[in-house]
Amino acid sequence: MKFLRTLLGAFVGTFLALGLCLIILFGMMGSMISSGDEAIKVEPGTILKIDLGDQIGEQTNEENFDLSSILPSFISSNAEPSTIGILRAVEAIDAAAEDPDIKFIYITNCINSSNLSYFEEIRDALKRFRQSGKSVIAYGENFSRGGYYLASVADKIYADPFGSSNIVGMSTNIMYLKDILDIAGVEMQLIRHGKYKSAGEAYIANDISKANYEQNFAMLSSLWNTIQTDICESRGISSDKFDALVRDLKLLSTENLKEYGLVDELATSDQMTEKLVALCGVEKEEDLKFISLGKYSKVAHKPNYKAKEKIAIIYADGQINYDGDGITAEEFVPIISKIRKDDDVKAVILRVNSPGGAVQPAEQIRQELQLLREEKPLYVSYGTMAASGGYWISAQSEKIFSNKTTLTGSIGVFSLIPCAEKGFKKNLHVNPVTVKTHPHSDMGSIYRALDNTEKDAFQGQVEDIYDKFINVVSSGRDITPERVDEIAQGRVWSGAEALEINLVNEIGGLKDVLEYAASANDLDNYRVVEYPQKKNSTEKLLSSISNSGSVLNTISDPEAMVEKFIEMVKGEKGIYARIPYFYFFE
Repeated sequence: MKFLRTLLGAFVGTFLALGLCLIILFGMMGSMISSGDEAIKVEPGTILKIDLGDQIGEQTNEENFDLSSILPSFISSNAEPSTIGILRAVEAIDAAAEDPDIKFIYITNCINSSNLSYFEEIRDALKRFRQSGKSVIAYGENFSRGGYYLASVADKIYADPFGSSNIVGMSTNIMYLKDILDIAGVEMQLIRHGKYKSAGEAYIANDISKANYEQNFAMLSSLWNTIQTDICESRGISSDKFDALVRDLKLLSTENLKEYGLVDELATSDQMTEKLVALCGVEKEEDLKFISLGKYSKVAHKPNYKAKEKIAIIYADGQINYDGDGITAEEFVPIISKIRKDDDVKAVILRVNSPGGAVQPAEQIRQELQLLREEKPLYVSYGTMAASGGYWISAQSEKIFSNKTTLTGSIGVFSLIPCAEKGFKKNLHVNPVTVKTHPHSDMGSIYRALDNTEKDAFQGQVEDIYDKFINVVSSGRDITPERVDEIAQGRVWSGAEALEINLVNEIGGLKDVLEYAASANDLDNYRVVEYPQKKNSTEKLLSSISNSGSVLNTISDPEAMVEKFIEMVKGEKGIYARIPYFYFFE
C-alpha cells in the first residue's frame, strides 16, 4: 500500500512539475511581450472610458499574468488580478480635467459594482472633473445600485430601453450556523466583551440578536443616507420623493428611471455610439478615440524621481494575521522601521482597509507605528473598512480621514474556541482520550469543552485586552475611557457616524490625506513611495513554485490531507479584534 501511495505521489509530483515549467515559460513570454509595449499616447479628442467592470483596489497591480487561472484551486499562486489602485484612479481623473487631449469621460458597464468607498472617492473626483468645464456621460444597459450611484454624478445618463435596475435600498445577509454545527457535533465556545461584538454570534445562535440587528440597521441606514443624498443632489430630486420610489419598487427598469427623471434618455448601444460620434464631431464609429482608466492612469502617474523629500504610504490591506497573507507583524514591523529610519521621508500615511484580526500582531504593529510617530507625522486614511484591529493600529495618529461609507469602530474583543467532542463520539464514533499532567493542560483542545474555570480564565484575558483597546483609543482620540466604552462595545459605525462621535477627524479619500500631509509639512516638491511593494511576475512565479511544493506532499498523502483539515478547524482558536463579517454593495 505504501508503495502505491509513493508511486501515486511521484506521478502527481512529476505531472505538476511539468505544468509549472510550462507556466514559467508562458510567464516569461508574457513578460517579454508586455515589456515591449509602446508608450501610451493620448491624441486630441480622446474619450476617457471608465468601465465599472475594471478592478479597483488599494494598490495598483499591473501584472497581467494570473497563475490562479492555471493552477489547481488548492494551490495558492499568490497572484492578484490586474487592478487600478484607488489613488492612481483618482489622480488620473484629476489629471484628465487639466488634459486638453481628453474631451470628456464616458462611464459604462454600470451593472458592475466595486466597494462602495472606492465609488465614493471616484465620484468625488468626477465632481471635480465636471467643475473643470468638461462633461461626464454615463451609459448603462442595466444598473446595479452601486453602478447607478456612481453614474448619477454624470451630466447626462443614457440607458438601454429594455434594461433593468436594482435600486431597492440596502441589505446584508448573515448566515447563522448553530443548527448545522449541532448536527455535526461541533460547539463554538464564544467569549467576548462588547454588547455589539457579534463576530462569533453566527456560530452560537440560529437567529440575530436584538443588539446586532440594531447596529446593522443603523449602519445600513447611514450608508443608504449617503447614497440617497448624493443621488438626489445630482439629479435634482427630493429625498422624500426618491425614498417613496424606492419603497414602492418604482425603479426596477430603465423605463422607470427615465419616467422619474433619474435617466435622461433611452438608447440602444448602436444609438449610443451614434451619440458619441456626434458629440466628438467625427464621421463614424471607427474615428472615436478611447483610452481606458487603467491605461490613462499610467500616463497620468508621473513620479517625481528628482525630489529628495518623500511621503510614504503604508497600505494595511487585509485581515491582521499571525503569519501568512494579509497584515502581519513579520512583514509590517520591518517596513515601518525602515520608513522611520529614512531621513528623506517627511510624512507617513497609513492607509487602512482591514476588518481587524488577531490582537497580538495588531499591537506589535501599533507599537512600531508609535516609535515612527515620535520622529515623523503619521496620518491615516480609511478605505472600505477600518474596524476593530484595523482601528486599533490607527487610533493613535495625527489625524484620521474616512469616507462616509467606510465601516469602522467595532471596538471590542472576542475569543472563539471550537469543540468537536460530540462530533467525534456521536458522528464519527471516535473516543479521544487525553493524558495530561495538570487539570487544564488540554485547555482549548477541540476534543472537549471548556469547564467553568477555563471560561473564567479566557473571559479574564478578553476583559484585559478590551481595557487595553479602550485605553489605546482614549489616548489616541483624546476621549475619556468612559466615553470610549459607551461608543465601543463592538459596535460598527459608518464613516459619517464616526465623524459625529469623534472616531475620525475628517471625511475624505486617500488623495485628500496626501494633499493634507504635503500642505501640513510644507512639501511642495516631493515624491510618493508605497509599501509593501508589489511583487513582479518573476517573484510571483517563484513564490508560487515554493508554495506548491508543500501541496505536492499533501495531495499525495491522504493522512496529511486530514491533518490539514483539522488544523484549519483549530485555526479559529484565539483572541481577535475583528469585524463580524464583510458587507457587499451591489
